[in-house]
Amino acid sequence: MTRNQFFIYGNPRSGSSLLRLLLNSHSKICVPPECGFYHWLASKYGSWNQSNLNPIDIDNYIDDLQNSKKFETWLLPSSLIRKVIDDNRPQDYNALSTCVYLSYAFLHDKQPELLGDKNNYYIKHLDELDRMAPDKFIIHIVRDGRDTACSYREIKHIDSSHKYKPNLPTDITEIAEEWRVNNLNIFNFYETRDNYILIKYEDILKTPIKALSQILEALQLEFEPEMLDFYKNNQLKQLEPKETVAWKQKTLQPIDAKDIGIYKRKLAKLEIEQFNKTAKDALKLFKYDVKC
Repeated sequence: MTRNQFFIYGNPRSGSSLLRLLLNSHSKICVPPECGFYHWLASKYGSWNQSNLNPIDIDNYIDDLQNSKKFETWLLPSSLIRKVIDDNRPQDYNALSTCVYLSYAFLHDKQPELLGDKNNYYIKHLDELDRMAPDKFIIHIVRDGRDTACSYREIKHIDSSHKYKPNLPTDITEIAEEWRVNNLNIFNFYETRDNYILIKYEDILKTPIKALSQILEALQLEFEPEMLDFYKNNQLKQLEPKETVAWKQKTLQPIDAKDIGIYKRKLAKLEIEQFNKTAKDALKLFKYDVKC
């Protein structure tokens, strides 16, 4: 069983969930909600082979899968996962994981050609994931770090009762260093690879058709106008789970570029200067103005 697959990587609050839903709205692409099962379960099931295609091993895998953090948000019945595994007879761990992505696609009446996995957690484990899946395409989304800082701070106003509320720094220097390190790590790891593309969040907001077409061309697909209706699909089908949508409200709205550069209104001058000083090399690399 072969399926073209890709990862979406990005620093937190950089638009990766928006990009997930845009791509998921393509008729030939499926990108489930965030869950790190692919990495977490590899230590136990990474040696999966034909001998594991028995009821006990399959049931154990599905039980561990269902108990993985955030997997419950997929609303995937075990019976469907088991049927997809039985039908496809996965011979290795990657094929086994593909059955899970396919199960989500089938649940939503899709027969995808491409399967994606979006998870900011993965950026801490690039070496491991590259060994596990060296051929997976990498989409790296970057957002101006100073706007990202504003978004980090907005999280603190969200009700802390949400189970998966992100725990993000609010100190400007900490945010700047995290944004810098995360984006440079991804870029430096993949920049020379043919299976890597860098896309800026701001380009998606300002020229969505052009930006998405650039990604799709790399994936050997064509743009579909329905992709821009991602927010309608999300409103109708709750594609961004209720457990996480509180801090992803832009996934319920049409694309809007009005908040680009919002840091100029929300951050103090000294904070902007401190961010620029801390992350100057990354800001320049990704072509963000450090004079603002």
